[in-house]
Amino acid sequence: MMTEDWPIFVLSLTGDEARRQPLLDRLTRMGLTFRLFYGVDGRAGLPADSLPLIDRETTAQRMGRVMTDGGFACALSHQNIYRTILDEGLPGAVVLEDDAILTDDFADYLQAGHHRQQGLTLFDYRFARALPWQRERLGRWVLFRAAQQSTLATAYSVSREAAAWLIDANSPVSFVADWPVDLYHHRVWLVTPRIVQHNQPGTGPSHLHQERAKTGATVMGLSRGQPGYWRSYLRRKIARKVGR
Repeated sequence: MMTEDWPIFVLSLTGDEARRQPLLDRLTRMGLTFRLFYGVDGRAGLPADSLPLIDRETTAQRMGRVMTDGGFACALSHQNIYRTILDEGLPGAVVLEDDAILTDDFADYLQAGHHRQQGLTLFDYRFARALPWQRERLGRWVLFRAAQQSTLATAYSVSREAAAWLIDANSPVSFVADWPVDLYHHRVWLVTPRIVQHNQPGTGPSHLHQERAKTGATVMGLSRGQPGYWRSYLRRKIARKVGR
């Protein structure tokens, strides 16, 4: 069903066979082909070749906290997928973390080609808000333009152009994978109802969620006094919850 020019990447770690198998089985039953993509493993500290690719000092300034090696590893893993899209000349890809739970609508959404129509579309998200009138209807789904930052990079479609600006926004890595850019400014879209959920039953919380619990989650936002702060503040105030 999926064409090779817009592949599904399943992001996982070496040794997590049992963790990813439910997702792989689900994709197979749906008739969807996929490419297994091994990410950077930060569970025992970052590999030496990853250290030149991160900036811990800028991270602390940008996020207001220390980011764990797991957080850096996750961001680097997603960046590696973006670089693969660019290096292989792909027009885009669908990215699934290995704890993704696909709804019955997932295959239908992809079969209709809706994943190809925007630069970055989130299939799963948390803490999302949108302006009700900034939306597009795609078949039985409605896409809302994200009005503020949200969390989760469980599942999304990303075009080649979006992959390029995601790399530019986080090189060297100084922010979490979800998300190093202003979602509203970059016209990022939220699928409703969500076509993916996360955390497979019996596999426990994601590695990244365990790491973030040590320091607290952070989402990017403007500080008072920065250009655009009050416009962003007003937008958040009038936006409505999406997908909850």
